[in-house]
Parts: sequence; C-alpha cells; structure tokens
Amino acid sequence: MSTERRQITKQEREPAAFETRDFYLACFLRCSGYELQGLRSEGPRKVFVFRDRASRREDVIAFYGDATSVRPLAFAATIKDMKGLLHNG
Repeated sequence: MSTERRQITKQEREPAAFETRDFYLACFLRCSGYELQGLRSEGPRKVFVFRDRASRREDVIAFYGDATSVRPLAFAATIKDMKGLLHNG
C-alpha cells in the first residue's frame, strides 16, 4: 500500500467553466439555472463565464435548434440584468 499523497491540481478543485460571447445564449443559460461566475474582457468585447454542467452541450444545441424554452418574463428580466452587467459592471 502506498503512503504517497496524491497532489490535487487547481483544475481538479474548481468546477469546469463554460465561456460564451453570445449574449442571448448567456441569457438563456442564466434562465436555465446556470451559475454565472463572471465576465471577462476580451478586447472591446465581454465573455460570459458560467459554471459548466454535464448537460451543457445538449442545452446549447437545444437553444440553437429552437428545441427548448424558458419563461418569457424571466428571459426579458435576465436580458435587462445582463445588459446592466455589460454596461455598468
């Protein structure tokens, strides 16, 4: 039996992140319960950083394939919130 302790890397401790520049996809993900971890600048543009999920690929495909939905008023409110983050954050 080995007494060596395995080194845990930073990547193993932190959940994976998913990044997108697509504003409306970011709003959809937020309405779908994804945790927004932050915004980062990439030149004059902003990148939305979310905590990733195992179902993210299917959720993104459903969004672009018009095969999903969120509550309309929640989506509208999220758009306003996210625009506030872009312009005031």
